[in-house]
Amino acid sequence: MMFRSVFIGALFRSMLAHRLRLVLTGLAIALGVAFMAGSFTFSATLTRSLDSLFAQASTGTDVEVMHASPGGSTITGSPAQPVPASVLATVRRVPGVAAADGQVTGQAVLLGRDGKPLPGSFGVALSWPADAPFQQSFTGRTGQPPAGPGQVMIDRASARRGHFAAGQRIGIAIAGHAVPFTITGITGYGSADTIAGGSMAIFSLPAAQQLFGKPGQYDQIAVKAAPGVSAAQLRDRIASVLPPGDVAVTAAAASASAARQINSALGVLTGFFLGFAGIALFVGAFVIWNTFSIMIGQRTRELALTRALGASAGQVFRSVLAEAAVLATAGSAAGVGLGLGLARGLAALLAAFGFALPISGLALPAAELAIAAGTGIAITVIASLPAAWRATRIAPVQAMRDPAPEPARFSAGRLAGGLAITLAGVAALLAGILAGNGQIVLAAAGAACCFIGITVLAPLTVRPLARLSAAPLLRLPGRVGLLARGNTMRNPKRTSATAAALMIGLAVIAATSVLVSSARATIGQQVHAASRTSFYVQAANGTSGLSPALARAIAAQPGVRAVTEVRQTTATVAGAAGRTIDGIDPSAIGQFTDLGVTAGRLSALAAPGTIMVSAEVASGRGWTTGDAITVQFGAYGLYRLRITGIFANIGPLSSYLVANTTLAADSGVRTDSVDLIQAPRSARNAIRSALAGYPGAQLTDQAGYIASQTKVLNSLLTLVTAMLILAIVIALLGVVNTLALSISERTREIGLLRAIGMQRSQLRQMITAESVIISVIGALLGIILGLGLGAALAAALTTSRQATVTIPAGQLVIYILATAAAGVLASIGPARRAARLDTLTAIAAE
Repeated sequence: MMFRSVFIGALFRSMLAHRLRLVLTGLAIALGVAFMAGSFTFSATLTRSLDSLFAQASTGTDVEVMHASPGGSTITGSPAQPVPASVLATVRRVPGVAAADGQVTGQAVLLGRDGKPLPGSFGVALSWPADAPFQQSFTGRTGQPPAGPGQVMIDRASARRGHFAAGQRIGIAIAGHAVPFTITGITGYGSADTIAGGSMAIFSLPAAQQLFGKPGQYDQIAVKAAPGVSAAQLRDRIASVLPPGDVAVTAAAASASAARQINSALGVLTGFFLGFAGIALFVGAFVIWNTFSIMIGQRTRELALTRALGASAGQVFRSVLAEAAVLATAGSAAGVGLGLGLARGLAALLAAFGFALPISGLALPAAELAIAAGTGIAITVIASLPAAWRATRIAPVQAMRDPAPEPARFSAGRLAGGLAITLAGVAALLAGILAGNGQIVLAAAGAACCFIGITVLAPLTVRPLARLSAAPLLRLPGRVGLLARGNTMRNPKRTSATAAALMIGLAVIAATSVLVSSARATIGQQVHAASRTSFYVQAANGTSGLSPALARAIAAQPGVRAVTEVRQTTATVAGAAGRTIDGIDPSAIGQFTDLGVTAGRLSALAAPGTIMVSAEVASGRGWTTGDAITVQFGAYGLYRLRITGIFANIGPLSSYLVANTTLAADSGVRTDSVDLIQAPRSARNAIRSALAGYPGAQLTDQAGYIASQTKVLNSLLTLVTAMLILAIVIALLGVVNTLALSISERTREIGLLRAIGMQRSQLRQMITAESVIISVIGALLGIILGLGLGAALAAALTTSRQATVTIPAGQLVIYILATAAAGVLASIGPARRAARLDTLTAIAAE
C-alpha cells in the first residue's frame, strides 16, 4: 500500500514536471471534444427551437384542414394543393366550431430603401387571420393589420434592419417583381422578432389570394374548438364532412409532424458537424500518441529506475494510462464547456453562409455531452496504449545509459503494410460513397484506413520530403537551414508522426478542392457544349422565382430573337428523393440547347403525363422509352409519368425534364427559375431595361451563368476549410509539443551550438525552420493523399460520360504557403524558450 501511494505521488510529480506539454496535449483533447459537444448542443438547441416555433405557429388553433399529402410530406418539394373556399363554409357549419379562417402563404422578399433585398435567408408571406384566436402568434404589434390591397404588415426584425416604420412605403418582390406597399403595422412572431430568422410580409386575405394566384382557394383552414370540445373530437367531426382529398388533423399533431420533418431534413447538419468533430478527434489522437511516445522515450532512465526500485511492468503500464486518463478527464471536461460556446459559433458560421436558423437559447443534452466527454477520454487512453506498452519494455539496466534515438532504416514490411492499408482504405471509401448514405460508416472507415496507411508509409518519405521542403531555407546564414533539415531527418518516425496530424486536415481540404474544381469544370463543359443561349435571367433570391410576365417583357425588347422559360422543383423520382426536375417548353427549348436526344422524341414531351431523362440516369436505372416511373412532387401529388425520350447532353438543364404545363398541373409551380435568351451582345442594355421593375432578377451571360451555378460549390469549399481550421489548430499544437520536447532533449546540443558561436537569433531561426519543414512535410503528404482521393472520387462520382478531373494547382500552392506560415507561428514559443537557455547551464544538462 505504501509503495502504491509513493507510486501515485510520483505520477503526479511527473505530470507537474511536464505540465506545459501536457497542457498543450490537454488543449488538443479539449478542442476535439468541444467540436463534438458543440455539434450535439447545436442539434439539441435547433430541435427545441423548431419545436417551439411550430408550436407558436399553431397558437389559438385546435384543428387544421388541408389537402392530403400523397407521401406525408408537407415541408419539402412542392407545396400542397390548395383547399377550395367552399370547404371553409362546410367546416364553419360543423358543431363545435367556434371559429374558422382560411389561410394563404407564399414567398415574398422585402426590399430596402435602395431597392435591394433586405438581409435574410428567406422571405415568407402570410395572410392576416380575421378571427382573434388565430392572431395570437403575432405578438407585440404596433399599428394596424392590413385591410386591403396595397397594405402590408412586416416583422419587427426587418423593420429594424431596413429602418422602416408604420405609415411608410416599402417595396416587396413577389415572383421577382417589385410591388409598392404601405406599411400599416409591425409585429413579432411568438417570442421572436420574426419567423425562423427570415423576413415576414402579412397581407389581407383577399390581397394574398390575388398576389399568389389563389382566388377562391386557401392553403389551409385553421379551426378553433368551442368550449368543452376537444381537438380530437372536433377533428373527427370535421373529417366526416370533408370532400375526398382533404384531411383534418389536430394542430398539435400537425406542428409535431412539421417539426419532425424539418428536424429530419436538417439532421444532415448534425452528421456534417459530427464528421468534422471526428476528424478533429482523429487528429488529436495523433497528437496524443506522438506526445506520449516522445515523453516515454525521454523518461527511459526515470522509468528504468522505477523498475529497478521494484515497480512491476504492470504498474508502469498502469501509471502511463493513469496519466493519460487524468489528462483526458481534465481536457474532456474543458471541452464540454467550450462546446457550449462553440454551438453558438456553428450557428453563426451557417448564418455567414446565408443559412440562418431559428436558434434561441441553449439546450443541454446531458446524455450526448457525456458521450462527447467519454469519447475524448477513450480516444486519449487508446492513443496512449502504444507508449504505455513501450514503457513496459524498458529494462532496469537502461537506467545506466542515455537514451538514444532509434536508427532510421528502410523497412520492406512497413512499405508493404502501409500500401496494403492505404489501398484497402481507398477501396472501402469508394465503395461506401458509391453505395450511398447507408454505407457512411464504411466510407469513414475507409478514409481512416487511408490516413493510417499513409502514416505508416510516412517515415520512408521524410528524408526526400525534408530535402524538398528545406530547399528554400538553405540560403539562411550560418547554415541554419542545413541544421534544421538535419534535425528533422534525425528521427523520421517522430517527424512523420507530427506531420501526419497536419496531413489529415490538408488531405480533406485538397480532396474537396479537387472535387469542387472538377465539378466546376464538368458544369462548364456541359453548358458550353450544349447551350446555344446568349443570356440568362435568374432569380437573385433562389427561392422567389420569376414572374412569367418578365419573359414576355424581355421578348418584346428590340434585338431579342427568342426567349424561353425554365421552371424548377424538387421531387422524389422512383424512390430517389431530392431530384431536380426542370419544366421546359418542348417546342422552343431546341433553339437554346442541344439535348442530343438518343431515344424517343422531344416533341412527345408536350403530352400530359410524360417525362424525359438523361442517358446517365436511364443507364444507371435501367430505364428505356415507354417505361412508367413514379414521381412525387412533395406534398402536391404522386404521379406515374411515362418516359418519352432520353437525352445525352444536360447543358444548363437537369437530368429530368417535363413540359411546363405538366409541371404546373402536377406540382403547382408556375414561376420561372431562369429565362433563356437568344440575342446579340448589343441587346444587353435593352434586356436590362426590361428588368428595371424586377429587383429579384439577375442578367448574366454564359460565363456568369456557369459561375452562378458553381457558387454553391465555392461556398462548400470555404465551409469545409473553415470547419477544418480547428483540426489544423490541433495539429499545430502537436508541432509546438514536438518542438518543445525536442528542445528539452537537445538542451546540451543547443548549449554547445551557442558555445561555438551560434547567435540567439540564429537559434530562433533554426527552430522556426524546423517547424516550417515539419509543417510543409505534413502539407505535402496531405496534398498527395488528397489529390489521389479527390481524383478517384471525382472520376467515380462524375455525371458525365467523360470523367473530368481538374487539379487546382494555384489553390494547392496557397495551402502549402499558408501551412508554412502556420509553422512559423507554431515555432514562436519553442524558439523563444530555446533562445533563452543559459549556455553553461545547457552544456551541463544531462
